[in-house]
Amino acid sequence: MAKALAVKDIAPEKNLEECARRIITTRLHEMMSFREGVIDGTDIEYVHDMRVASRRLRAAMRNFADCFAPKKEFRRHLKQVERITSTLGGVRDLDVLIDRFQKDVLTVPVDAQIGVQNLIGHLQTERKAQRTPMFKMFEELDKSNFEEKFLRFFEV
Repeated sequence: MAKALAVKDIAPEKNLEECARRIITTRLHEMMSFREGVIDGTDIEYVHDMRVASRRLRAAMRNFADCFAPKKEFRRHLKQVERITSTLGGVRDLDVLIDRFQKDVLTVPVDAQIGVQNLIGHLQTERKAQRTPMFKMFEELDKSNFEEKFLRFFEV
């Protein structure tokens, strides 16, 4: 799991809202830094890291929700982050299953290995299907200028 990015320029004597903005924008940058690896799909850890980062972002947003207005716009951004987490979750679950079975296939009796290989093939097909909504989500995020609007709302 990737280590969380350090948040710069926060201190106890600083304004809470300013610190909240810095934390949230840092968490967004952290989350989006994994995007290209997620889209590429060859290293499953990118999905894991982006999902963890989205959960960190979501937690920060919930913790500091009272610092932001208008509430409707804040909730819209939070819902979008929740959607990212959820969409990545479907892919991640399959990545974990596939990885586990690939590691275990040689430890089962020879007559069971074909069944495990068939299961892996089925899970890989499901993973491919789960990545389709993920690609669509990224397209929609781009089309709606999600990152730009998010940063504009939360900028310090």
